[in-house]
Amino acid sequence: MIYFCADDYGLNDISSKRILDCLKNGSLNKVSVFPNLESFDVKELLEHKDVRLSLHLNLVEGKCMAEQNNVPLFTDSDGNFKYSFGGLLKLDIFNRKEFIKQLYEEIRAQVLYYKSIMPSDLPFCVDSHQHTHMIPSVFKTLIRVLEEENISVEYIRIPVEPISPYIKTPSLYFTYSLINVIKQWLLNFLWLFNKRFVKNKKLPSAYFFGILFSGKMDAGRVEKILIKYKKIADKHGKDIEVLFHPGFIDENESDFKNKNIKFSEFYFSENRKTEYNSAMNISERSV
Repeated sequence: MIYFCADDYGLNDISSKRILDCLKNGSLNKVSVFPNLESFDVKELLEHKDVRLSLHLNLVEGKCMAEQNNVPLFTDSDGNFKYSFGGLLKLDIFNRKEFIKQLYEEIRAQVLYYKSIMPSDLPFCVDSHQHTHMIPSVFKTLIRVLEEENISVEYIRIPVEPISPYIKTPSLYFTYSLINVIKQWLLNFLWLFNKRFVKNKKLPSAYFFGILFSGKMDAGRVEKILIKYKKIADKHGKDIEVLFHPGFIDENESDFKNKNIKFSEFYFSENRKTEYNSAMNISERSV
């Protein structure tokens, strides 16, 4: 099975509508939902019975869902998250004990809220904004919360890409951006700290595709790489998750004031329109 996933559902009404367009008229069959931005309609999502939904754990934008005085390490006095991936990673390295204590409060609040708004029989899937769940303390605290709440995990995203499909596609060697190469290197490094934990817990995942071409997931690139992914997945009997960010918005469509949206340039990027078009047109038949 190939899951064509859209992240960031719930950013705002217009962004969410464009993701819904891809569900209705395109190839998406998986959507990751922000729990803390309050800009989504669960009923519209649930109308698509064959779509896998996922909690998009968010520790970097918007407001906390735990009581602010329980999570002051990574929020300001108004409850806004104040760090990106790098800042959270520093907390994990230099202030781990307190970080884990406060993480538990916030992750539990987001997990329980998400569960409360979804049907009780909906399979539970989870990933995170900016892939922050790959930070070791975040990963282990997330699994601790799920176990304590007796939540069975249907799927957890492991955003680590196999390298062989890229090595075997020399025509794309000069199309990778340096920042995406760095991101993938960092995620692969952090995976070393989580790999045994995932194996011991027998957490279900899939081959992941969407880091090295993040922001450039046009149909041509995707199809060239995806056919090689499919050969690996078929050999090992695993699914594939292909990540898009199709919920583009223009600057005049934003309503980010007082919402602590720190990565607006990413949301306004023309590359998101490219990924919208890809999500509308690509399908498993492409490979």
